[in-house]
Amino acid sequence: MDYAISLDGRETRATPNERFEALKARYLPTPNDQQNLRDGNLYKVMDRDLYQATKEGCVDKFIDALEKVSESRKLALLLIFDQVTPSRNSLLHLTASSENLDVMELILIHFPHTMTLKNSSEDTPLHVAVQDKRSDATKKLICQETKSEIIYLKNKDGKSPLYLAVEKCEWQHSKDCKGVEWEIFQLLLQESAQDEAYAVKIQGMSPILAAIKKCDIGLLKEIIGRLPKLLHVRDEDEGTPMHVAASVGCEDAIGLLLEKTPCLALQTDKNGSYPIHIACEAGHLSTIERLLNDTWPDLAEIKNKKGQNILHVAAKAGNNLAVSHMLVIIEELVNSKDDDGNTPLHLASMHNHCEVMRSLTKFKGICLGHCNNDGLTALDVAMKSRSLSTENPVLLGCAILIDAGVSQSKDRDILSLREQGSGESKSSPAELIKDRVDTLLLVATLVASVTFTAGVTLPGGYNASSDPHPGTATMLHKGMFQLFVISNMLAMYSSILAVVVLLWGLSRDIYVAELAYHSAGPLLLMALTGMSVAFSAAVIVAVSKLTWLGIVVLSVGVLYLVMVVGVLSALIFPSSALRTVVVCYIAVSKVGRFFKSLGGIMFIVSVLLYKLFDLLLGKHSL
Repeated sequence: MDYAISLDGRETRATPNERFEALKARYLPTPNDQQNLRDGNLYKVMDRDLYQATKEGCVDKFIDALEKVSESRKLALLLIFDQVTPSRNSLLHLTASSENLDVMELILIHFPHTMTLKNSSEDTPLHVAVQDKRSDATKKLICQETKSEIIYLKNKDGKSPLYLAVEKCEWQHSKDCKGVEWEIFQLLLQESAQDEAYAVKIQGMSPILAAIKKCDIGLLKEIIGRLPKLLHVRDEDEGTPMHVAASVGCEDAIGLLLEKTPCLALQTDKNGSYPIHIACEAGHLSTIERLLNDTWPDLAEIKNKKGQNILHVAAKAGNNLAVSHMLVIIEELVNSKDDDGNTPLHLASMHNHCEVMRSLTKFKGICLGHCNNDGLTALDVAMKSRSLSTENPVLLGCAILIDAGVSQSKDRDILSLREQGSGESKSSPAELIKDRVDTLLLVATLVASVTFTAGVTLPGGYNASSDPHPGTATMLHKGMFQLFVISNMLAMYSSILAVVVLLWGLSRDIYVAELAYHSAGPLLLMALTGMSVAFSAAVIVAVSKLTWLGIVVLSVGVLYLVMVVGVLSALIFPSSALRTVVVCYIAVSKVGRFFKSLGGIMFIVSVLLYKLFDLLLGKHSL
């Protein structure tokens, strides 16, 4: 493309290259220019008109914009090409994204160093071309003689252009050798294959890993066929492609890798883990089964740096399916110990994997009394690593071990297994639990006594012998009386059941006592709630002839019932969010303000409830 200029009074035609050369000679870089181009300076930011001209792809407009910027800012052309967008994209990044090949070719001829410039994501122009599926731009970039190994550079995510090409490409869609993604993949693959040192030069993650993570066997075969040395390139954790295939559970990839390089199954990563360790940690049964036959005849010798075999790893990760599967085929591993003396049951108990604990304890060949190097059994480890709490999984794990017959170490003081927080009594944990059980037992017994008495002495009494139905309640057909009977019955039976549960808390075993204490809490909450409802219903029945008084009684009853349930729930379930709300409210609020605001709301609610009862029961009075 030519351009008309005037030289020595004559009009001639200059090519873009000639205009470029003239522009390069117009201003030369100075030390002041370098100072002006520091990060954050206005001169470092790309001119907007130049940005637009680069994106449009017209060479004439591009050079016009360069001349304008150079003249207005008195900048050398070299410094203009160091300018970037807010995302630190250079002019070559823009041409790679928009595939403006004429402008790209001009830049590559005069400023080839821009090929290695990186944006804020540390992407080179080649990364951008691959990500935006620009095959012509990719070809032009990698065909430069001064490419400076750009095909191997990694971005912020540790991905080379070939890795990105593998991510973008799909074998099923490209096996007919069509499509932009397939063309870009083949270009980069061919360029890498021409360099014998590709395995050493490549940066970041191996392209093989991208194919394995996608479980795309077609692409994997293509890469291995052209770049076989990548099979021995390790990742940042020193893992081989076999480790990655084991972690994602790609059985086909494992089969292909074993076919090409069987020794990969016996190589370890930086933690000393074999691929089968990774498969057991991830819990992929098909992958585990595939590796079991190709790892080593004696699996007891396959251990990581902590001396843990595959059953240790599966138990620690909580993969019950993998544990159950291995217990069937390799029974001798169930009682093996790692370097810390922990068996698989120790590790499962330490991390509170209840399903794994249940599977291990049910296995006939397991020894439940094994101690680790600290002299702790699995039960000791469970209570030591996780303090007693109200969360069901923790208590369930302890209950599984106790029920299976796992005992404590004889040399370990049971009273030291639970540490008490600040503000607690200096009494031993066993004494504290016993005191709490005794307190709940007393409250539950009182509730049972009160509800039993209320059930015998019904409000309104019984019909006399001269009445049509002697011995029955006089208010049997009243809606609130029926509510009283149901609530009182639930309260009595809940309290009796709480008493029965708490009797287990008198056991010498601290864990059984703890479990009984927390199990009785919800029962007692139900009993106290039912007793409160029964009391309110009984009073409302007594004043049912006076509607306004019934509404007041109902309002007060609902108000206090909400408070009782809330406070008791926060007390019984200390780990709940409700406890935090109650404590914070008490700390920052005044009781009077609480009753004033909540009382008004509850009064309105009670009126609505009254109307609801009136409609449901078909009566005009409570």
